[in-house]
Amino acid sequence: MKQSLKKTFILFIIFGFILTGKIFAKDSASALKHMNELTGPSEQIGKETLAYVQAIAHSKNPSLVENKRRAIIVSVEKAILNANQAVPYDGNSDYKNSVLKYLNTMYTILREDYGKLVNLQEVAEESYDAMEAYMLAKKKANEKLKEIGDELKEKEKEFASNNNIKLIEQQDPTSIKLKKASEVLNYQGVVYLVDFKSYKQEMYLLDALNKNDLNGIEQNRSTLEKYAEEGLSELEKIPAYEGDSSLLVACKNALIFYKTEASEQFPVLTEFLLKKEQFEKYKKAFDLKSAKDKTQEDVDQYNKLVAETNQLADKFNKTNQTLNKQRSTLIAQWNKANSTFLSRYVPK
Repeated sequence: MKQSLKKTFILFIIFGFILTGKIFAKDSASALKHMNELTGPSEQIGKETLAYVQAIAHSKNPSLVENKRRAIIVSVEKAILNANQAVPYDGNSDYKNSVLKYLNTMYTILREDYGKLVNLQEVAEESYDAMEAYMLAKKKANEKLKEIGDELKEKEKEFASNNNIKLIEQQDPTSIKLKKASEVLNYQGVVYLVDFKSYKQEMYLLDALNKNDLNGIEQNRSTLEKYAEEGLSELEKIPAYEGDSSLLVACKNALIFYKTEASEQFPVLTEFLLKKEQFEKYKKAFDLKSAKDKTQEDVDQYNKLVAETNQLADKFNKTNQTLNKQRSTLIAQWNKANSTFLSRYVPK
């Protein structure tokens, strides 16, 4: 099984903040001071967010990642307190309220939505549908924050225009790194989902094999073959990331394995189970007969089935060992490709 596969799928939400860049005031120093008072904490929030994302991508320590998330919460709490204490400018609270709305939305996502996502992530590994639901919830959380962020940008522009402040929007280094990290992790998630569909289906197939469930084996085998073929087609539509196809290659190799396993190797395993079932049924009837009632034909048929079963058992064991070895190799390749990909492209 892909024991460490979960590590390479990331619970990630961009907790960005509206970073305006340089602000120039023509003649309204008090208005500029009000803006700076409300947006002042944004730099710290941005730094905490970047540290969180970097920990997710580069650290293997869950407690470190959680500490980074909590650090963002503390920064947002301070920013909310700061904004609440700010006096409305010229009796107008529109801009202040927009900042508070954004910060409170971020806080809700960090505390409540994040908790829901963690719960979803815990069951996401159980099925492809659950994984899709998890990824959709993650996407919606990001979209919610972006929507409120866009509203804040408009209010910021409106406030600046009404108070003779010239805004020059430019991305600071932290924002650039966060944007890059989001792009990288979203790309990795797309490729992961393609792999996960077949990966999970193989788990169902192996479970049926362990139970000697012939009907379950055939049903899950044909489904795995179908999913692997669909996955290979989907991969053709995904471009290499900045010319780097390492993640695609790792996923493709896994899908080719699943397809070959389902179409070529598993029929060998099934053949043994069918023969074993035939032998056990014959043996049961054979053992019920007394020695004097057993004909030479009965004995010959028994010995024939023993020989055939042993021969297929040998093929079964060799095929199973080969599959296990190949699977382990591909798991290692997949996880290494993911680790290298994140290390290479998520800014440090």
